[in-house]
Amino acid sequence: MLVSAGNVPFRLNEVNSMKLSTRCRYGTRALVEIARNYGGGPTKRKDIARAQGLSQAYLENILSVLKSQGLVKTTRGADGGFVLSKAPTSITMLDIVQALEGSIAPVDCLDDPTGCDRAGRCGARKAWKKLHDAQVKVLSGITLMDLVSMDDGKDGGDFAI
Repeated sequence: MLVSAGNVPFRLNEVNSMKLSTRCRYGTRALVEIARNYGGGPTKRKDIARAQGLSQAYLENILSVLKSQGLVKTTRGADGGFVLSKAPTSITMLDIVQALEGSIAPVDCLDDPTGCDRAGRCGARKAWKKLHDAQVKVLSGITLMDLVSMDDGKDGGDFAI
């Protein structure tokens, strides 16, 4: 669908959204599965895929990113698989989202204020900063262990901004 913003036409599917990608959602699910086995040995990719209903091929790409970002390690061999690089109580949702999405800043000027000559006096930037700060606060307050507990139905997971 073609729409316009002022005199600039664009397609709706070309607009960036504040939604998390499928890769991020699936990566989070994969980490929850690996966290369930924390301390009990590696988790095989096929077991993660089966338990979470994910494609093994897509999961392989996600796990590669998680490994390159330092959230998981791999072990080879018949008993190999994936393990967390640190305790699930030490990995936050912010770590996961940033590993899989990059910056969570809703606008570029929050990451690089030199890219906009209005950054120091822009009221909208101040509002975007408040949104960003709230996202960081919430995501950094939820650990992978919290997600395991919520996924297992042990905790309602009441997180407030």
